[in-house]
Amino acid sequence: MSEEACADAYRPARPSEIPEILALRRRVNGDMWWDDQLFVQWRYFSRLIDGKDVAYWVFVKDGEVLGACGLEPITLVIDGKPVAAVRTLDIMVRPELDGLGLGVFMNLMLFKHFPITLVTGSNEKSHQLLKRMFHHTVDLRFWKAAIRAKALMHEKVNLGPLSAVVAPPVDLVLGFWRWRRRVVPPPGITIKPISSFDSRVMDLSRRCELSGRLIVRRSDEYLNWRFVENPRCRHHIFGAFRGDELEGYAVTRLNLARPNPRRQAEVVDWLAKPVTHPADSVLPSLIQTGIEPLIREGAGIVSCAGVTDDLAPAMAATGFRFRPAERLPFFVRAADPDVHHRLTSGCGWYLTRGDWDVE
Repeated sequence: MSEEACADAYRPARPSEIPEILALRRRVNGDMWWDDQLFVQWRYFSRLIDGKDVAYWVFVKDGEVLGACGLEPITLVIDGKPVAAVRTLDIMVRPELDGLGLGVFMNLMLFKHFPITLVTGSNEKSHQLLKRMFHHTVDLRFWKAAIRAKALMHEKVNLGPLSAVVAPPVDLVLGFWRWRRRVVPPPGITIKPISSFDSRVMDLSRRCELSGRLIVRRSDEYLNWRFVENPRCRHHIFGAFRGDELEGYAVTRLNLARPNPRRQAEVVDWLAKPVTHPADSVLPSLIQTGIEPLIREGAGIVSCAGVTDDLAPAMAATGFRFRPAERLPFFVRAADPDVHHRLTSGCGWYLTRGDWDVE
C-alpha cells in the first residue's frame, strides 16, 4: 500500500465495525476476564472526540480490521492553561503483522491529528517502541500497605501449612498498628462516601490548576464516566467537605473479578485543595477512609501509585511503605516544540493510577 492509501485506511471506527474490533482484540489478547463488548462500547464509543469522532481508530484494508488504537479525550491544563489532548490505549495489530511497522505508522498518524498525546505504562513488547516515538518523562512511584498477613507472606515467604497458624496473630498486630496511626481530619472537615460527582469537583479542579503544574482536568462528566459508569470494576468514592464545599476526594477499588490472588486493592485517584502545610491537607484522612471498605471486603494489600507533590506525606501519615523498585513509566509527545519541551521537563506533573487503564 502507498503511504496515501495507508493514511486513508486509518480512521475513526464505525459502530458497525464493533464485531470485527472484538475479533481483533480476542486474537491479540486471548481470553479476557471482562465482557469486552460492554467494555469497548463504554470505553471508546460512549464519549466522542470534539463531539464528532469515536475514540477508537482502526486500520482497515479490504473491509478487514488489521490494527486498532483506543483514545481517551482529556483536557490537559498546562500551567493554568487548558488544552485538548488524548491518551492512547490498547494499540494492537494482528499478530501476523507484528514487526512490519504498522504500529509505528498508526502512532505517526495520530500525532498528525492530535497535538498532545500521553501514554501511561508499557509492557515488554511495547516499551522500546514507546521510547523511540515518545519522550519517557517521569515514572509513577509505588507505595503499599499490608492489610492481611497471608498476602504479605505470599509476597515475602511461603510458610506452607504454618501460614494458617501464623496469619491470625499477625493480622491482629497489623490491625492494631493501623489503629495507632489513625489520622484525624483537619478541623471543620467531614469525610463521607459519595455515589457520584457533581459540579463541585470542577471547582476543586480549577483550584488545583496552578502555575508550575501539569494536570488532567477533573470534571463531573469525566469522573462519573471513568469511575461510576465503569463496567469492569466498582469503585468507592469519598469526599472531604467543609460545609457544602468539596475540598478533596479519593477513589479506591478492590477488583476480585480479575485474577487477583493476593487480593490487592488500589487507591486509584485523588485530588485535594492545595495547602501550605501537610498537616492541613485532607488527603491523609481521605485515603484512610477510602481504605476502610477495602478492608471489610477482604483486601490483602493496598497499593497506591502516582506523581503528586502531596502523595509522599499522605503515604507516610497513613502507614504506606515506599517501594523504590516498582515504577510505571509515563510518556508524552507534543507537536509544538515549546509545549513538548514543557511537558518533557518532568516538572510539575500530577498523575495518579487513574491515568492508567487496568480496570
